[in-house]
Amino acid sequence: MSPEKALCVASMLTQLWGCAPSAAFLAKQARIEETTPTCTAGADCSAKWLAARRWVRNDASFPIRVASEELIETYSGYPAQDPRLIVRVRKTPIGAGRFEIRIATFCLYDFGCIPDRWNAALAFNEAVAAAQP
Repeated sequence: MSPEKALCVASMLTQLWGCAPSAAFLAKQARIEETTPTCTAGADCSAKWLAARRWVRNDASFPIRVASEELIETYSGYPAQDPRLIVRVRKTPIGAGRFEIRIATFCLYDFGCIPDRWNAALAFNEAVAAAQP
């Protein structure tokens, strides 16, 4: 399931159950946004992209399926209802020779991912942002 589809399903479930995301959950999402790593073309991006690939290789539940200069993606879970973490990382230009390195985490399990997808995204952001050329 794509991250976009997972978000749609989560939104539908929230509407169905009549509950709203907790303040702690919203704060965690905001923290993920605030800590999304950026890099400058050249050695900085090379170091951070290498750190991103290393994190995915060591911390995602599935092996890397695609690894290019703009995308790192793991295999997806099978069969359905697999709680293991699926990861997609994109390096996207944001202008003036700078890039954003954004992770999407999800799983094929209705009751959450193992490990927790939001904590994993925060850990990824911290590891990549700390990388130095």
